[in-house]
Amino acid sequence: MDAEKQARKRKKQDLLRELAELQLEEMAEVGDFDQTPHFSTIERTASELGRQLSREVQERAAREALAQDRLEAACPTCGEVCETTAEQRTVTGMDGPIELMESVAFCRRCRRSFFPSADGDGI
Repeated sequence: MDAEKQARKRKKQDLLRELAELQLEEMAEVGDFDQTPHFSTIERTASELGRQLSREVQERAAREALAQDRLEAACPTCGEVCETTAEQRTVTGMDGPIELMESVAFCRRCRRSFFPSADGDGI
């Protein structure tokens, strides 16, 4: 397992270096290096790339969590077992808007919707 962790760590480092190179190519294309850029330009560009990565990880993790969700959930009001479906919604996090898929259920007896993930360790 330790070898797998090390391989994953190396792969992430390699991918981060590749992303950095791609970002520098884009900066050069728009003329950021025609003159010596102010460090704030470099920092702002790097920070945005980090936010993009963060949003991608969050969206992917939310999809994984949804895949693990139950297909049915008990209504928190009456206890009726209800079927869940997936709905997409936009959430604004620290790094900007992300599209989340979330489990939602509807109780016919109580005539209300509820979010099964809200009662546990969900999103």
